[in-house]
Amino acid sequence: MRPINIEDLLTNYKEMINTLEYDSMRSAGKAKLNSDKLLHLHALVLHYTEKLNSQKVNEIIPKQPTKKKEVANG
Repeated sequence: MRPINIEDLLTNYKEMINTLEYDSMRSAGKAKLNSDKLLHLHALVLHYTEKLNSQKVNEIIPKQPTKKKEVANG
């Protein structure tokens, strides 16, 4: 499976948002048509921004190995 470059994905989403907002600004009918798409794109940007931030935190602070409990046989 190919890795997803989240930074490039966010850049593309933001460019699409800017294009749709510019298009909506020029026409009221387009604003109504683009409103749901803009809502979903902003939600995707928020989701992937949180995911990118969590990846950066995990790179800085790696997970500690968990201790295994010893169980007595008997």
